[in-house]
Amino acid sequence: MQPADGHESEGEPKGIFDDETYVRILGIQERRPIGHEIQCISEPSLHIVRARVNDVNGMEVGGTVALPSDQLGPLSEVRLKDLSGSAQQELASALMASINADAERHLGFYNRANSLSLKFHAFQLLPGIGNSKAVQMVQTRGIAGWNSFEEIDESCGIDSVRLLAERYVKEMEDVAQTPRLLDLLVRSEL
Repeated sequence: MQPADGHESEGEPKGIFDDETYVRILGIQERRPIGHEIQCISEPSLHIVRARVNDVNGMEVGGTVALPSDQLGPLSEVRLKDLSGSAQQELASALMASINADAERHLGFYNRANSLSLKFHAFQLLPGIGNSKAVQMVQTRGIAGWNSFEEIDESCGIDSVRLLAERYVKEMEDVAQTPRLLDLLVRSEL
């Protein structure tokens, strides 16, 4: 529980969701005996979470709720496989919306990606990007880098936001994926 003045007390540890500013709704389910539950991703850290909601008026799949919110109960993290089927189907498009909403954070991957080994470039972590495409992307990026996802898409012939969202989904499905772009780009202190 947070102190009345809104600041952390000195001895109180920081919670995993304290820095989250929004949740993006993936699904709304009825809870028994009363109320509803929303399944969502938190922003900016992209954790899959759920929260109890007593009144779903004004809430819709794909919409956001600012945090903290009197409408929501406490957030609790859930695994991807525990989401409803419809929430799982919504995940990639919700991630794409989150990436676009915080473009600078995610664009950094494309501008800072380097070789991970002599034969493997970070761009190859993205679905469908092989060695020759990664080399082409590095050459196209040059020293200046890109200023927008549209610029990447135009110069490289890819859907950069979708590829990044697909990689995030893959990491959410398999927590053993390494390196984890979610941890390196999104959940770390840059």
